[in-house]
Amino acid sequence: MRLSELAGSGHFIRIIEVFPPAMPSPESLESVQKFDLGLRFDRLIQGLIRTEALADAFSLPELKDGNRVHLNSIGVATEIKRRTGSEVIPTITLRDANRHNLLGMLTYALFAGIENLLIVRGDPYEGDRLKDPKNVYDIGKVSSLISTTRKLESHITSDHALCVLSPINLRKSCDEAYLKTVKERELSGVDLFIGDQMFEDLETYLARIEAIRKYGIHKPIVHSIFPLKDDEDAASLVQKFGWGINDFELANLKKGGARYGLETARERYRSLLSRKDLIQGVSVSTRGNPEVARYIFR
Repeated sequence: MRLSELAGSGHFIRIIEVFPPAMPSPESLESVQKFDLGLRFDRLIQGLIRTEALADAFSLPELKDGNRVHLNSIGVATEIKRRTGSEVIPTITLRDANRHNLLGMLTYALFAGIENLLIVRGDPYEGDRLKDPKNVYDIGKVSSLISTTRKLESHITSDHALCVLSPINLRKSCDEAYLKTVKERELSGVDLFIGDQMFEDLETYLARIEAIRKYGIHKPIVHSIFPLKDDEDAASLVQKFGWGINDFELANLKKGGARYGLETARERYRSLLSRKDLIQGVSVSTRGNPEVARYIFR
C-alpha cells in the first residue's frame, strides 16, 4: 500500500531514513581525486533493496552540512523511485529556497510522480554570513507551503493522492502557541507528522502524545529513533539540537559505544511497538548504514 493509504488505515508505519549521496564542498575538491558519485548512488540503491521488505517508505533529509554537497532530495527520490519502485519521502526546506524555486520543486515533484513530501522549516544557518549559506524563508510558514502544495496538486494530473508530512516537536506538547502552529499545519493538509527524536522513557513520551491529542491534533504521528554511536556523538548532538540525552545514557555510550547505541534504539522501537493503541509508527535513521534499520527492526 502507498503511504497515503497507510496513513489512515491503522497500519503501524515503518520509515527508514537514508542519507542522499554527497561529495566534498568545492573548496575541498583540489585535495580530492576523482569523486565517483555514481558508485555512491549505486551503494545507496543496494542498501535500499536489502532493507525494502522492512520499510513502508524511505525518507531523505535535506542535510545542513557546510563541508559537503548533498544531492537534492527530490532528484534523488525520483531516481530511487525509477530504479526500485519504493515509496520515497524527499524533504523540502523553507530555509533554502525562495518562493519561485519552492514552487518549481513542488511542481517537478508532482510531475515526476513523487507521492510523498516532507515539508520542514529548517533550522537556520548560524555562522559567518560571508561564508555560510543564506537563510531564505521567503515562505515563512510550513502551513502556507502545505496549502500551496495542495492547490498545485489539485491542478496537476496524478494517479495517486500526495501524502504530505511535517515535523512535530513533542517536547513542546505544553506550549499552546506551538500547538496552534501544528494545528494550522494539520488543517492545511498534513497527512502524517514526524515526531522528534525519542530519548526519554516511554511514559514521559506517552504523556506528551496525550497532551497533543487533547489539544485537538488528530493526524497520525510517526516517532523518530536515532541510534547514537558513542558519548562524543551524543554530546555533539545535544549541543547542536538540544536533545534530551541523559547522563546515564551518556555514561553507557562511553563504555559500550555503537553497540550500546544500537541496543538502546532497538529497545525504544520495541517499547513503541508495544503501544500500537497510541503509537502510529516509527522512523529510524540509519546514520548512513541501512543495516542499522535491519538490526533495529528484526
